[in-house]
Amino acid sequence: MFSKKVQSYVNQIIVEEEEIQQDEKVFCQQADTAPLMIWMSGCNALYCYFNSNWLEFTGTHLTTAVSASAREDEIGNIWTCSLHPEDRQRCEDIYLRAFAMHDCFQRQYRLRGADGEYRWILDTAAPRFAADGSFVGYIGYCIDLTESCSLSTNSCRYLRKITDRERATELAKALEQLQAEITKRQAVEAQLRQKTSEFAAILQVLPDLYFRLDADGTILDYKQGLIESLYIPPGDCQGKSLRECLPTAVGDRFYQAITQVLETQYEVSFEYTLTLPEENNNFEARLLPLPDQQIIILVRLTSDNIQAGLIESDAKFRSIVENANNVIFSLTVEGIFSYVSPNWTEIFGHEVAEVEGKSFVPFIHPDDVPICADYFQRILTTGNKQDAIEYRIQHKDGSWRWHTSNSSAIRDGNGNVLYFVGICHDTTDRKQAEISLRESAQREALLNRLSHQIRASLDLNHIVETAVQEIHNLFQIDRCVFFWYRQDADIPYWEKVYEAKSSFLPCLLNQQEATNGEIELIAAKTLNGEIIRIDDAKTLDDSIARQFLQDFGFTAFMSLPVHTQSGEIGAFSCGYCSGFRPWLNNEVELLQAVTVQLAIAIDQAKLYTQSRITAQTAQDKAQQLEAALLELQLTQAQLIQTEKMSSLGQLVAGIAHEINNPVNFIYGNISHAREYTKDLLHLVELYQQNYYPPTPEIHGQINTIDLDFLRQDLPKILESMKMGAERIRQIVLSLRNFSRLDEDGTKAVDIHEGMDSTLLLLQNRLKAKPGHPEIQVIRDYGNLPPIVCHAGQMNQVFMNLLTNAIDALEESYPAGKYSRSVSKSCAYVNSHTLREGVRVASPRVAPISLVNNTEQTTNDQRQMTFPQIRIRSLIQEDHVIIRIADNGPGMSEEVCKRLFDPFFTTKAVGKGTGMGLSISYQIIVQKHVGQIQCISAPGEGAEFVVMIPLKQEPST
Repeated sequence: MFSKKVQSYVNQIIVEEEEIQQDEKVFCQQADTAPLMIWMSGCNALYCYFNSNWLEFTGTHLTTAVSASAREDEIGNIWTCSLHPEDRQRCEDIYLRAFAMHDCFQRQYRLRGADGEYRWILDTAAPRFAADGSFVGYIGYCIDLTESCSLSTNSCRYLRKITDRERATELAKALEQLQAEITKRQAVEAQLRQKTSEFAAILQVLPDLYFRLDADGTILDYKQGLIESLYIPPGDCQGKSLRECLPTAVGDRFYQAITQVLETQYEVSFEYTLTLPEENNNFEARLLPLPDQQIIILVRLTSDNIQAGLIESDAKFRSIVENANNVIFSLTVEGIFSYVSPNWTEIFGHEVAEVEGKSFVPFIHPDDVPICADYFQRILTTGNKQDAIEYRIQHKDGSWRWHTSNSSAIRDGNGNVLYFVGICHDTTDRKQAEISLRESAQREALLNRLSHQIRASLDLNHIVETAVQEIHNLFQIDRCVFFWYRQDADIPYWEKVYEAKSSFLPCLLNQQEATNGEIELIAAKTLNGEIIRIDDAKTLDDSIARQFLQDFGFTAFMSLPVHTQSGEIGAFSCGYCSGFRPWLNNEVELLQAVTVQLAIAIDQAKLYTQSRITAQTAQDKAQQLEAALLELQLTQAQLIQTEKMSSLGQLVAGIAHEINNPVNFIYGNISHAREYTKDLLHLVELYQQNYYPPTPEIHGQINTIDLDFLRQDLPKILESMKMGAERIRQIVLSLRNFSRLDEDGTKAVDIHEGMDSTLLLLQNRLKAKPGHPEIQVIRDYGNLPPIVCHAGQMNQVFMNLLTNAIDALEESYPAGKYSRSVSKSCAYVNSHTLREGVRVASPRVAPISLVNNTEQTTNDQRQMTFPQIRIRSLIQEDHVIIRIADNGPGMSEEVCKRLFDPFFTTKAVGKGTGMGLSISYQIIVQKHVGQIQCISAPGEGAEFVVMIPLKQEPST
């Protein structure tokens, strides 16, 4: 069965090869007689034919007697070597761009003639398609334009019209004949490829011993099949004579049959027997003629059992291959498909005949060809099975399908690789899902990064800069620029704000901005919210817009508008500067999502900026209101305090006035009462001297009233009453001096008198009390002249400062912790007695510093036992300085900074209002243009320094 099928295929191949050779001769004759230079290329984009006119024009001579592959390489390099070096890249770009789209094209270039001179050529080409519509390459014709270029313009036009008409007529005829021959040849070639592929596939699974011989009996090809012959050497038989591989008798029989086949060109068969060690085996040999005096020999073992097993095995194998979902293939070591399973047509659209006998390279994506070549090279080198590889195969409709393939090498007995077998399955859906997932992940990553930037920073400039950089990196473009449309200017223009570019490109940010008129088409579309997609700037119809893109260096361009809710208009410009670049839909969708996010970010940044301005305005107003409220509260408190002081002063003045009248009455009559009493006592004494002894009744009364004691004590009583009245007069005078109701405005007064009056009023708090020792007051007054000031207000300042000093000293003694024995042990030296009886220390005692004092007297409980208040007055330059210091617990720096703030107090609730020092500060600073400060530290006492100008104009 196999021999008959092989015979059939061989006969068909012989016939079709003869037809192809004949058609090729006819085609070449017609192409050579055409009056044009004609060339052809295959579906792999390589040049495969040049007619005799082309070869004669360039002076090229093809080498004869070379292999087919070497001849293909030689033809493929002829065009490149004959083309002017400056025109090669441009012409190749035109060719490849048209090749990708299967479009017609024209190109002009300089071609080197046989004389070595370059001549200008007009090359016109059209695509070739097979009968089934598949693309098979290009055919083109060349016209010499050199002479036409040297003529005058009018003559050139006239001659060109005549030449073009003549050549067009001739070319139409020639092309019509060529196309007919090409169509016929392609049909025959397709049939031949089908038969050849089927024959190659049969040979791979053929159980027969196979030889291909030349006329001398030299083995050209050999496949052992399933027969193990001891007479066939296990090594490579190619190049050896058949006689070397067979016994003499059998070899002679084969050579007789070979001679008969060569003479008759008909099949010859015979049977023979070989003596083997185990048994004798019968063989059948069939010899079939081939072109070029070659012969095919098929040898089969005629054992019935073996034959039946082989037939069954072959049937199973074919059933598996034909029903498999995956493609099964075999490749020669040179990479030629020797067999593909029938389902190739279903999966890839190509007929089996279009694949078998061809290289795998045209079917594989150009980027994946090195991967496949390296894969087979590793199998060939290592001999081990390799991991599966992934690559893209082109479907007949032009689409690319992803496949995963596993292959292994088939070796002969010596380990030499005969061919590769493999299986591949379609993974396009998985790959597309992976690509979609990766693109989606990239899109999500970009959007997440932008969203993170929006959340992390509401800085508009930073957000735009980040978006430009991310787009440039993601799409691998040469330049990405963000423009703002400045529509408020006198002449609206597009301002380049941020740019991300390749290192070899110049920066555009400092160049002149483009007005709306310079880029009318692009600007109009952007303002209307339209997306601009330009894959090739050369195809743009608008010359202004094309020139604008050329100025930027863009060969491909895309622009996406950004319109915000606040009315801002911007645009992302993505430029490619290295030729044609198609913009994919998923790229546009991603950029649209980016522009939406950016528009949201811009609006948020605008709102944030506006909210910050509004918040700052509100904060400023709140601060102004707070300051006004504080000033109002302070003014109100001062008014209340002033009113209280005024009422208190009026009350004190009224009380002093009411007390002063009876006191004056008493004080004025005491002297008279004392004289009267003295006279009466003198009269009683005279009565005792002259009327002695007295009568019993008088004597009894004398004893009853204790006349002697009365005579001694009555003057003392009157003297005590005089002293009391005097003290009341002094108190009344101090009250009047403190209130100063009779002195409005500034007048020259004695500061010391006001200080003494204040101390007199505080006499009760300076005395010793249960739990607190007596507070000593050291007055160190300087020689001060009358000072122009508000006397009553200055007395109020002294009252506040002395009261705070007394409070601080009292707080340093917890209730009930003071021992009176300590107080009694303190010695006081009186320099004089105040009018109200306040005792002060002698100024002759060496003054101690109550501020920063490290020698405070304390008892075992670390309590101060000698509380003091020291008052100093002096003149320094043109200022009067009053210093009031105590040796109390002191204050921290934080407290000192806030002492003069309204309503600030360190006292317990209910003991202070926080207004005393604030009012004092207002009186000194505002009313007297002076200064007041506090010097203190924890544990080192406190000192208040009041400084007022020495000379001020009195007011009435």
